[in-house]
Order: sequence, then C-alpha cells, then structure tokens
Amino acid sequence: MKKILVIGIFLTLLIPVIATTGIANSPPTKPHIEGPTSGQSGTSYTYELCSEDPDGDDITYCIDWGDGSSEVCLGPYPSGTCVQASHSFSEGTHTIKVKARDSNQAESDGATLAVSIPKSFSFMPFLQLFFEKLLEKFTFLRILLN
Repeated sequence: MKKILVIGIFLTLLIPVIATTGIANSPPTKPHIEGPTSGQSGTSYTYELCSEDPDGDDITYCIDWGDGSSEVCLGPYPSGTCVQASHSFSEGTHTIKVKARDSNQAESDGATLAVSIPKSFSFMPFLQLFFEKLLEKFTFLRILLN
C-alpha cells in the first residue's frame, strides 16, 4: 500500500512538469530577401524569400512592403522552400520587412531590404512647348510641316 501511495504522489508531482515542459520549438532562420533595390514607379518587381526551420516545420512568410499597404502572408510552405512575391512601388524609399513563422507560431528575426524608386522626369512637356514656340517664330517651318 505504501508503494502505491508513493507512486501516486510521484506521478501527481511529475505530470504537471511533463505537461508544462513540452517540446522545444526553434524559430525559422532569418529570411534572405533577394531582388531589385531600385526601379521605376508603378513597375512590378519580383523578390525571392528563403528561410529554413531547424525543426522541419512548414513556414509562412509575412511581408511588409514598407509603403503603407497591408502586410501580406504567403504559405505555409515546406521548410527551405524559396518563394517569390511581386510588388510595385510609388516614388520614394521603401523598406521591405520579412519574417518567417513556423507552423507552431515561432517567428524568425526580421530581414529588411531598402528599395529606392526615384522621381520620374519626362522631357515630353518641355519638347512640346519648345516645338510650339519654334513653329510660332518660324512660320515657314509650319508651312513646310503641313
């Protein structure tokens, strides 16, 4: 009877320890972002995102494009799978931020990539004004072009 009582007390003390300890879950590696760091406003650019989970868990990539648009999450994908995501930016400097999250909700450190989209400049209005003024001054050109 004493043995059963001792075993019962031991199990009563051990079960909460086993339940709260659980299995360790490591976060995925910090994602690698590859893609253009400059471009033109309104043009879509593709970026490749890669990460691995040491536990082999599936990975979801969450992307903040740094331009005020909503965060986009892609996945889940098997650990080590590189994915592509495309986005077009407006003028300015934008910082892409990406985190990888495994299927057990462990999250990687964030990776960043700065993208610069310069202000576009067009010569067309200038050229149009130049030719209009040229034709006003030299009427013989207007006659030749008609």
